[in-house]
Amino acid sequence: MVAKQEILLESGTNEVEIAEVILCGQSFGVNVAKIREFIPFEGLTVSRLPGRHPSVQGVFILRGKSIPLIRLEEHLNLHCGERSKQPVVVITEFNHMTTAFVADHIDRIHRVSWTEFKPLSTVLAGDSPYVVGTITLGEQEVLILDLEHIIGEIFPSSVINYDESAVKKETLAPTRQQAHLIFAEDSAIIRYQVSNILKEVGYTDLVMFDNGASALEEVERRVDQARDEGKDIHELLTLVLTDIEMPKMDGLTLCRRIKKDLRLNVPVVMFSSLINEQMARKCESVGADAFTAKPETTRLIELLDQFCLQGGAPAS
Repeated sequence: MVAKQEILLESGTNEVEIAEVILCGQSFGVNVAKIREFIPFEGLTVSRLPGRHPSVQGVFILRGKSIPLIRLEEHLNLHCGERSKQPVVVITEFNHMTTAFVADHIDRIHRVSWTEFKPLSTVLAGDSPYVVGTITLGEQEVLILDLEHIIGEIFPSSVINYDESAVKKETLAPTRQQAHLIFAEDSAIIRYQVSNILKEVGYTDLVMFDNGASALEEVERRVDQARDEGKDIHELLTLVLTDIEMPKMDGLTLCRRIKKDLRLNVPVVMFSSLINEQMARKCESVGADAFTAKPETTRLIELLDQFCLQGGAPAS
């Protein structure tokens, strides 16, 4: 087994660990928080699945669990020659799913700041939905993969879900309309999906941003407005909803700035594919009031209701 290199990062420092993965001779970046481990490809027994997605090579068993092996190079439409002599299986874990793909090798793990991340332009993002942006690692620009989007295309059940029957709309919508929400999420697709769901159930006062820095500027603007108009901040801002992975400023740093720098008693809810036991502790360390994993939108609405309508912390 190839151990994943661990770089311990403090919460809310706006730093991220990026693994530089070589695939078909090209460098790609993957957030280390989404990688569970690396194992050698040599000797791995992969079983084919009937009716599988074309990008799924098959499944293999690791410590008693079946893990789908993705043909990532095929899904990205890369033109590969022969595999490297010592390919590595990258096992990822996010959105409550464990999947894997084969890489030529892992170059190394870099510690960088989210401020160094460069999102793709709107035009390029439309043509390249599998890449969320670039970052300079060493002397080259490395493409950062949007694994959530890729896995969502292969396994649609992993994307945002919504149980309409479990959410009270008619009775609670008028009260929900009085809440003032800020939503930070860098994925345009997820922003669109989540905002549509929230507005459908009544959370219509929803201002969205594609990075934590812009969301923080809006929070600070409302703090200034409340001071100038002699209002309580809760009259202008009820709750901040944020992803964790974002360019310029991540969600953990955004939460820390709101809670510990601005000292605001405004609920902050983390909504991320990275939520696990370790990330939960990081969320708590920066003062987050609650957190839930994508794609559990029904649970997200329950949390918003408990903070915005009931004015208290959610039940554990």
